[in-house]
Amino acid sequence: MARVNGYFFWKGKVANMEIKTLTTLEELESLGSALTMEGLAEDSISEFIDWVKQYTPMKSETAYIIKGKTMNDVYMLTGNNKYPDDCTIVSIKLEDMENSMAVVIPRFSIGARWFDDIVMNNAAREK
Repeated sequence: MARVNGYFFWKGKVANMEIKTLTTLEELESLGSALTMEGLAEDSISEFIDWVKQYTPMKSETAYIIKGKTMNDVYMLTGNNKYPDDCTIVSIKLEDMENSMAVVIPRFSIGARWFDDIVMNNAAREK
């Protein structure tokens, strides 16, 4: 197991993993309720996918990367609500999972959240 962001992940290898970096509002909106980890090290993405695969097979082993600077710029985050520019946010789309409902409760054990909840919470704090 590896300790990531204060949480433990099972070590393992992910074959055919694809990583896409998102930079536009349209791309971010396409994530919807994607399963999301804030502050995840990029070298731990395979462990995040392996964690998901413990609960459900994956249709596509794709991870979507958003940098803190992108979140700040796109959603106009300021002050204490602003991410560090180099913060890495990693999302896995629910449609890339065979049974996304299988991760609903276990996600709490690793601190994962839904991307659209993160966006809404950030927007509420900006008011």
